[in-house]
Amino acid sequence: MTEALGYTVGDLLMISAEAFDARVVRTTPQRLTIDWPWWEADPESANSWDCTIGFPRDPEAHGWRNTPWRLEPDASELQAGDPCFVGIPPTEMRVTAIERFDPPADFGVLPRPDYVLEVGPVEAIEDQEAGYVLYLNSQEPIDIEVLANPS
Repeated sequence: MTEALGYTVGDLLMISAEAFDARVVRTTPQRLTIDWPWWEADPESANSWDCTIGFPRDPEAHGWRNTPWRLEPDASELQAGDPCFVGIPPTEMRVTAIERFDPPADFGVLPRPDYVLEVGPVEAIEDQEAGYVLYLNSQEPIDIEVLANPS
């Protein structure tokens, strides 16, 4: 699929999300997990989800290229039980693919995703492994602005 819901593969986007309160649930030397305030576990799902999202602790880790979300204070400083903020600073992304799930996908979360934008960071677009998925019907408070269209 190359177009859906006003988005086209190749679009240049500016995404952002104001910082919201969160809490660190677990830490390991390499990762930490935080409560994810915008999704809920799907009780009808064949997949379980524990209502957390993981982040690398090392700010230089490759995994940071795979998410636009940022934590404050820095993930390397946080311990289990600590409060933190999670948000997306204004970030340019390029739409690399659009996918529709019919029926909506069963990933263990509600709402079940129906359309997703696969996006990659503009500064790392040559890195085929860098990228993120935006669930268009999610409760995540992500602002998406189309800056330029390929046509």
